[in-house]
Amino acid sequence: MKKGKRIDYLTFKKKASRIRFGNLALILAILLIIIAIICVSCSSGSKKSDEKDNNNDGTTENQDSTVTDIIEDEADPESSTTTDPTQQSSYLFMSVIVSSDEVGSGHLVLVNNNIALLNEVNEDELVTVREYKNSAYWVKDYSVLVLPDTMDALNEMLLAFYNATGNDSVMVRSGYRSFAYQQELYEDELSSTGEDSSELVAKAGYSEHHTGYAVDFTTYNGSSYSDFDGTGDYEWIMENCYKYGFINRYPEGKESITLIDSEPWHFRYVGIPHAQVMYEYDMCLEEYISYIKNYTIDTGFLLVNSFDGAQYIIYYVPMSDSDTTTIYVPLMEDGVTAYPYEISGNNVDGFIVTVTLQEGTGNTSTDDTTAEDETTEGTEETENSESEE
Repeated sequence: MKKGKRIDYLTFKKKASRIRFGNLALILAILLIIIAIICVSCSSGSKKSDEKDNNNDGTTENQDSTVTDIIEDEADPESSTTTDPTQQSSYLFMSVIVSSDEVGSGHLVLVNNNIALLNEVNEDELVTVREYKNSAYWVKDYSVLVLPDTMDALNEMLLAFYNATGNDSVMVRSGYRSFAYQQELYEDELSSTGEDSSELVAKAGYSEHHTGYAVDFTTYNGSSYSDFDGTGDYEWIMENCYKYGFINRYPEGKESITLIDSEPWHFRYVGIPHAQVMYEYDMCLEEYISYIKNYTIDTGFLLVNSFDGAQYIIYYVPMSDSDTTTIYVPLMEDGVTAYPYEISGNNVDGFIVTVTLQEGTGNTSTDDTTAEDETTEGTEETENSESEE
């Protein structure tokens, strides 16, 4: 039998007492812990209940996040990357400084009986139509001069006309005129009429022919002349000239604006996008110069989608009061290279900027005519009665 350890009673009693009170303290501690757990549990339950109520109201952060995700998922994936080519915010720009004096130069200068051309053309830049023409039309003589842009467009248009109709009777009888030559014409007109002014011949400085962008047509069949009236075969030119950058400068119905009687034979080169807008909206040049002022770098650009797939933006820049005007032109996506652009003065109060965003297919006419031009040099068309505006 295993013997027990002897313990002093008094010692044991004291020890037992310590154990009893120690156990009591432990029990109390456990109770406090249990109470704390119950309180925390109740608090958690209350919070969950509140969240449940909030969920029922549809106002929790988690629910907002879910709605946002749905909206983003349903959004057009291209909407964030699509840019508006008519808005300034779609581009970076570079600055171009032009002399304010250049307001009188360019293919969009407005010249009429009330607005004189501010800058005379540099005659060294003119080309002789007789030397550069193709064989699809006639020219009066070596005195007919135009600027190169006009020459190129003239060849394309009249070759296309010949290919479309088989008619090669168009003759270019007048192009550029100097201020001095226009003054001679004006004085001759006054001498012949005995009047103090002329309704037919413009004063020096006020003729479209000073620009180098204007031409007059007549017709010639090899032996006789007739007026170019824009009817019959020639209606093709009236309807298609805009595709080559030309407008009929003095159309019927616009006399009160142009202050010139209708002249179906007088054509003016302005450039393809401008000619297309004027054709589509039945505008004369005076109306277009006013209309384009609605489009600026701040208000938005005029977007023109050309018949041949080209895309342009056009906008107006007011002339500065200083000696130079700063013009901002848009850059391509590389942020370095400028889109192809042209700047023309309007001969009044500012500049018109034409930017090519996308090249078109161009006119497909080719010079497939080879016959030698038989126009007699120095021929004068005294038979036709067209005015000399």
